[in-house]
Amino acid sequence: LYSNSSYEQWIKKEIKVRECCVFIKKTDGQLEPICYCGNVRSAHVEGIQIVSNNENEKWEKAAHTTLTECNAVGKINFLDEDTTVQPEYLRIASDYGDSANILRMERLLREFWCLNPPGLLISVIGGNKSFSVSGDICQTFQHGLMNAVKSTNGWIITSGQDEGVTKIVGDIVGRSTMTSKIYTIGVARWGRTWNNEMLLKKNQRYHERLVDYSSSDPKDETFSLEPNHSHFFLVDDGTTDDSGVEIKFRLELEFLITKIYEKDGVRLPMITIMLEGGYQSVEMALNSLRTGQPLVIIKGSGRAADIICYACEVAVMREDYEEGRFVQKHIIPEDAKKDLQDMLEACFSARKNGTQKVKDSLKMLLEIASYKKSITIYKIDGSNPLDFAILSSLMKSIGENAAKMRQMRLAITWGHEKVAKELIFEKKDYRFKTEELNSLLFFSIIKGRVGFIKLLLDNGADLKNFLTAPQLTKLYNVMPKNSAASRLLMRYDRAISLRDVGELLQRIMEGTYHSILTHERYNQDMADDDRFDNPYDLMVIYASLIDAPDMARFFWESSRTPIASALIAYKVFLFLDKMEGKWARIDEEMTERLEAAAENFEKLACDMMTMCYHSYEKQDWVQILVVPLKEWGGLNLFDLATIIEAKNFIAHVAYQSYLTDIWMGQLKPTTNTFKMLCCLIPPFPALLNYNQLPMTKQDIARQLLRGGGQDISHRRKKLDGDVEFQPSTSTPDEDSKLNMRDLTMKEKLYFFYTSPIIKFFLNVSSYLVFLFLYAYGLLVNNEAMYIDKATTRLEWQDIYSLVFVLSTVPVEITQIRNTRTKNTWKKIQDHFSDTYNIMDTVAVCMFSVAFVFKACTTANEVASSVDVLNNFGIYNADRLLSSLFFAFYCFRFVQMFEINAQIGPKVFMLKRMAVDLFFFLFLLMVFLTSYGVSSQALLYPYREESASIAFFELIQRSYLNVFGEIDLESFGVHLTKGHCSVQATGHECNQDHVITTKVGMVNYYVAFVLLSVYLLFVNVMLINLLIAIFSNTYENVEQKSGIIYKMQRAQMILEFRERPPLPNPFSLLFFAIELAKYIYKKYIRKCDYEKDLQKYMMSMPNRHSSAAYRSSLMEAECRSQYIQNTRSNGFFTKSTSNPTPDNKTEGIHQNQYNDLLIKISRVEVQLANLLDRIPAAGKPANRLSAGDLADDEDAVAEITGAPSIPTVGSAQPRKTPKSLPRTKSEKDLIIAKIKFSNEKAAKVGWREAINKTLDVIGEPTERQVMMNVVESWKCAVPKHTLCLQSPYPGTKVDRMSLKKEQIDWSENVNDYDPPKHESTDIPKLDPSNPFGIKFNQIDDEGVNRNSYSGNYGFLGTYPRNPVGRTGLSGRGNLPRWGPNHVAGVVMLRWKKEPAASTHMVIGTKPVVEVLLIRTTGSENLIFPQGFVAKSQTAATTQEEAVLEQCFNITSLTPNLQSTAKKQVKAVLKTSHEVYKGYLDDQINTDNAWLEISVSMVTVDDCAFSINFKEGAGIQEVTWVLVNHPISRLQSNLQSILSKALSQQNAYNPYSTITDDS
Repeated sequence: LYSNSSYEQWIKKEIKVRECCVFIKKTDGQLEPICYCGNVRSAHVEGIQIVSNNENEKWEKAAHTTLTECNAVGKINFLDEDTTVQPEYLRIASDYGDSANILRMERLLREFWCLNPPGLLISVIGGNKSFSVSGDICQTFQHGLMNAVKSTNGWIITSGQDEGVTKIVGDIVGRSTMTSKIYTIGVARWGRTWNNEMLLKKNQRYHERLVDYSSSDPKDETFSLEPNHSHFFLVDDGTTDDSGVEIKFRLELEFLITKIYEKDGVRLPMITIMLEGGYQSVEMALNSLRTGQPLVIIKGSGRAADIICYACEVAVMREDYEEGRFVQKHIIPEDAKKDLQDMLEACFSARKNGTQKVKDSLKMLLEIASYKKSITIYKIDGSNPLDFAILSSLMKSIGENAAKMRQMRLAITWGHEKVAKELIFEKKDYRFKTEELNSLLFFSIIKGRVGFIKLLLDNGADLKNFLTAPQLTKLYNVMPKNSAASRLLMRYDRAISLRDVGELLQRIMEGTYHSILTHERYNQDMADDDRFDNPYDLMVIYASLIDAPDMARFFWESSRTPIASALIAYKVFLFLDKMEGKWARIDEEMTERLEAAAENFEKLACDMMTMCYHSYEKQDWVQILVVPLKEWGGLNLFDLATIIEAKNFIAHVAYQSYLTDIWMGQLKPTTNTFKMLCCLIPPFPALLNYNQLPMTKQDIARQLLRGGGQDISHRRKKLDGDVEFQPSTSTPDEDSKLNMRDLTMKEKLYFFYTSPIIKFFLNVSSYLVFLFLYAYGLLVNNEAMYIDKATTRLEWQDIYSLVFVLSTVPVEITQIRNTRTKNTWKKIQDHFSDTYNIMDTVAVCMFSVAFVFKACTTANEVASSVDVLNNFGIYNADRLLSSLFFAFYCFRFVQMFEINAQIGPKVFMLKRMAVDLFFFLFLLMVFLTSYGVSSQALLYPYREESASIAFFELIQRSYLNVFGEIDLESFGVHLTKGHCSVQATGHECNQDHVITTKVGMVNYYVAFVLLSVYLLFVNVMLINLLIAIFSNTYENVEQKSGIIYKMQRAQMILEFRERPPLPNPFSLLFFAIELAKYIYKKYIRKCDYEKDLQKYMMSMPNRHSSAAYRSSLMEAECRSQYIQNTRSNGFFTKSTSNPTPDNKTEGIHQNQYNDLLIKISRVEVQLANLLDRIPAAGKPANRLSAGDLADDEDAVAEITGAPSIPTVGSAQPRKTPKSLPRTKSEKDLIIAKIKFSNEKAAKVGWREAINKTLDVIGEPTERQVMMNVVESWKCAVPKHTLCLQSPYPGTKVDRMSLKKEQIDWSENVNDYDPPKHESTDIPKLDPSNPFGIKFNQIDDEGVNRNSYSGNYGFLGTYPRNPVGRTGLSGRGNLPRWGPNHVAGVVMLRWKKEPAASTHMVIGTKPVVEVLLIRTTGSENLIFPQGFVAKSQTAATTQEEAVLEQCFNITSLTPNLQSTAKKQVKAVLKTSHEVYKGYLDDQINTDNAWLEISVSMVTVDDCAFSINFKEGAGIQEVTWVLVNHPISRLQSNLQSILSKALSQQNAYNPYSTITDDS
């Protein structure tokens, strides 16, 4: 900040103004003569030379003006405007705009005006006095301009006049709600400024900077200053004429600003926007173009803007020979010049010097047309906003390939990924290097541009390659300084390290896991190439910590552990919200945003778990819950949700279902509670039903190790030997039973007494027995006081109570030890955060003291005591503490009710009400004390009792008054009749102690008024307030009673899971045995058997890695389905909301869609590899090595679950097969068995059967031989998944939920009653009742009712979906009942390298591009396709679809229409069918479904001479490079594209196997 004195000195020294110094009379004014400079005589500098007209001296600006001290500088206070803006202004000579004054201008802007550096300079030109533009255009202009300023922190430069386009700019700036200041600089002419004399510092000092200014009623040829500008340059050349000197100064100032704020040798980007305008606007537009600045003209705004637009539209490219070479430039044809001249004459001829202006303007237009490439014409049609056009123009002006990085950085700064996509990536004329992509990705992340992150990842960037340890460290060091995470991490005067981040995460997770970021590898030993295995999970954490929920959601869509990362993000956002409250930063908006983000991520985790729960069998989704996750310190989802207390996730049906399994142990869940209670005593537990146990590796190892006569190595060899590869003859259910076994008698007893539910019953029983015995000793057994017992007063029930209470101590210690927190002090804090644990501790202490008191006295001592009941001694202290102890333990028993669904929430409600009551008592005590003291002083003014007794009485009386205990008969009687105030104390009554009747009456009435007011406030107001508080608490708790009960249930079950199997006090025996075992294991040598077993178990493969891998696959599939559900899918789906820059990327990112596609491709290719090893007849067979089969037992078990698929017996030796089937019939038999061997295989689907089989097949070596077989399978057996998703597209209708086995129509589903839906928005081509329609044939109207899948059945008169149930009846969004035929085209062309004419290849396969379209309202890409109309063939439909959707044939001229039809027909003539059958889609129902016929054709670059043009309802027509799975391709078309690529022998990314797979 500068001082006024320094600014004053600098202005006086450095800034001058130009004044006329020679008065030469031109005319006689109204009051005094006027000089040629335009000013009257008195306005000239004192001491000027006066020259008369007779001397014929010609007035010249250079000779007759001089530079003088600046006399107009400061801040303007607009008197006539309702604005708080006080802009800086400076009168300055026009000489100061040249480059020689760049240092002066830089100091002025940076030091004295303190302007923040801009990201863009926007120069606005246009009409002023004659300005006339419609309101719609003005609003569009204002909205686009402000978006550009917000996106780039841009500056605006205008003419500063309060009229025309400048007034529109000032209006939107004044109404802006931006928190940062918008710098709007006006460059106006001093001589034409109205009331400029008010701005002169005639008698003011420079420190008096605020100058009053009136801008009302400017006269002709003058203008007022616009009041919403932030700064003004008032340019002066000593005259008042309209010479346009300010235009030259403005042009020079703009150039200086771009040089002053250049960065890394690159000038600040600048753009000129033109709205309407006149002659000066044309001149300014040309000057901007001459300096290399892009120009955006708003077409339709009128006058000069429309004339320039016309000139650019009619300009054509011509090649001229200049300076010895041919140069291409745009020129205006001669016939168009006449039209331009007519337009200019209509615009300028009526003006002053109109003829000359027309000539000059025409000349300028011809030059402007030559800059056509730098001009962007913006049409107000709503397709793109103005800021989109501004950015496009800037990017075009930057340059070609060498400036792509600058273009991308500019686009990222603005946040317009669509511009970057269209101008950079879709042109495919430049390939970014890996370093450039990483740099842009880093820039996008720190700017928070989610759309650009997706765009970069979709176009070659790799997050795993990008996210190195140094890069992640750099990201944390450049995160926003005002974020909560920055405040938490910047505790030291040094850079943030990953160790700091890891420690913060451990703090957030309350020390329950060890973050990988604290590892030395990512800190001191950090290398530039240290990359992470789970980059997306780490970026979810980063985005959550910097409070960027949209970015976190984007990275979550590709995380390896989506459910866990969502829960972690939930915890992070909650923690940030908690810290904001702790720092007392009262920001309700931030609090709401953090809470909403936490809720959204918790909902993501719950929705994902719901998908897994409904998509997989129980053993699969349980595996997702319990498999340890190495990314999160070995925690599993179950423990993670418990630790972070994710209430909704804990209340999820999957979590609660698994919790029930824990609660019941190995007991059948259907076991009756009464039966369990009746079987609490051994051996009756053996009569109950138990779940079977699986044959684990440990069981097998124990059996083999205990076998006779064989050493360990031999038995291990037997277990690890090759297993013969032979077909199974049993069903999957039978195979699964082979791996299960029943419990032994010993195991039944063990699992019965270790199940939490039995522990609970036993503990409740022992607790009730303890309370009964303790109450008996407290109430009944008092005769010991009078019995001659000289030793002790203790009875047997006292000893039992002591043992019971002491047995709770090791239980509490065990609970503290089992807390997952690593820090001991934190363990203790967490333990005592529970009220029940505090009550336990207090009760144990009270009982211990009471027991000591009782043990230290004998019965004789008590009996010999004098007046036991009157003297408070040890005996009474014992009974007091014992009574309180009993009350504590009775209250402690309330916890047992929390397991009940009805009483549990009520217990929680009581806790909440107790907290409310605690704070309410503070308010109540104010009234109790105020009334009690006042009334006591009035009623008993001379009472001489102790202060403690008096205070107790007044509190007691006040408190009892609340409950209606008011003795009105004796209230103040002694006051009204006269009373000795000390009579009751036994003292002598003096005259001073007698209260007279007069004094007593006054005190009585005052005390009565106090009582009345007290009762009014307390009994009426406070009590009703307490009732209202309790009612509110009740309503809040009742609304969440389900979640509260499930939380309490989870806490109770998990607590009793860790409890010892024996209840108190017998748990001491259990702890004694555990202690003995610990000592034995630690200090006594183990037996040889245990050593052998441990050694052998360590050598066996770990199952966690494969289990975690399968869990990640299941989560990835569920995530893909979830994301797909959030997107519009289907031909007739309507978007429920318009996409915005904030939510456009929501749920769209599919760059890592390989998580699903690659897994499927891997299975299919491995199947091809396996079948490829099956030799033809007469040829030798290849042998499968032992490595071809997986070692994982779970994968082997999956094989046995697949029908008629080669099986591996878990306990049999595995051997390499001697031969495989040799003949083609044997090959076909294997294929047939895998596809359709039995009913169950048909139900689960061929893909799942193949998946299960090939989970254990090794990596492929040759895959192409059987690829066509695999691809034919993919299309031969239809999918049936998308049509099961809810809600139905464009509606809120949910389908009926179906299990996998219920989809097939052959399954009897008694309660199947799906909802019916008929869309009213889609034209229906069939009657509402299909009765009378001839199905399974071509009907009389020519409609093809046949299905490509064969004849279909009926549900009454309604056709039935041939694949299975969908959970919805009716036609939905389809026009016809039954099959709705669609025909599409897969159009491919070979991709060539940009710099060569050779084909682009990946590996050895050439790469192709596919023609795709995008319909309005959808983000998915599809093939050109259409519905097959009646009496129409698929080929005709395909031809019409290409013409209408890709060429918009109705908009073409007749000649072009004929050309397009011929070329399309010639191309499609060479096509061949690639798929024909059922199409799985979200809009399918039980009675209407899609069937598609797709043909494939390969075209050359010159196949079409007409450019593509989007047809009606088509948003995009584009060639898409198929070098990786296309993220936006509609999922039900991906397998069809895969088959087409395989048939063309092109690179097929859907069959690529990556290392991750």
